[in-house]
Amino acid sequence: MKIQYWKNPALQEDLVDVHYREENETIAVIRDFFGSFNRITGKDENGVRKLHPDSIYYLEVVDRKLFAYQEREVCQLSYTLRGFLDLFSANGFVQIGKSTAVNIYKVAQIQADFNMHLRLRLDNGEILILNRSYKKSFLETLQDIREVCHETDS
Repeated sequence: MKIQYWKNPALQEDLVDVHYREENETIAVIRDFFGSFNRITGKDENGVRKLHPDSIYYLEVVDRKLFAYQEREVCQLSYTLRGFLDLFSANGFVQIGKSTAVNIYKVAQIQADFNMHLRLRLDNGEILILNRSYKKSFLETLQDIREVCHETDS
C-alpha cells in the first residue's frame, strides 16, 4: 500500500481520500478508524457514552430535547435536530417530520399511508410516519443513494 501526504494551508477543512481496488481487511480497518472520528456523545440511564451515527435508527425531539433511538437503546444528544442534520446528513439522515429524522439506511420497507403520508418500517421493526411536507426531500435522498449504489455496482 502506498501512502502520500500533502500539506495545503489553503484548505478550509482537513481532507483524507482513500483509493482502493477492492474492499479488503486493511481497507475495512482504515474505514473503521476514520469512522471513529464521527462518534457522538449521548446520555442514557447509565451515564454518558459514545455512539456511532450509523447505529442510530431515528431521531426525535421530545420536550425540546433530542433523542437518538438505536436498535434497543435510547440516548439523549446535546444537538438540535437541525444541527445534527447539518453535521450528519451525509450519513443518511433525513428529516421526515417537524421533530423527527430517520437514518435512511435503516429503512427496510416503505408503504403508502393515508393522506399522502408514507409509512416507514425500520430494520428493528419500528414504524415511523413520513409527513407529506418532507416526502419530496426524503424521496430525493433515496434516489441519490440509489444512483450512488448503482454507480459503484458498475
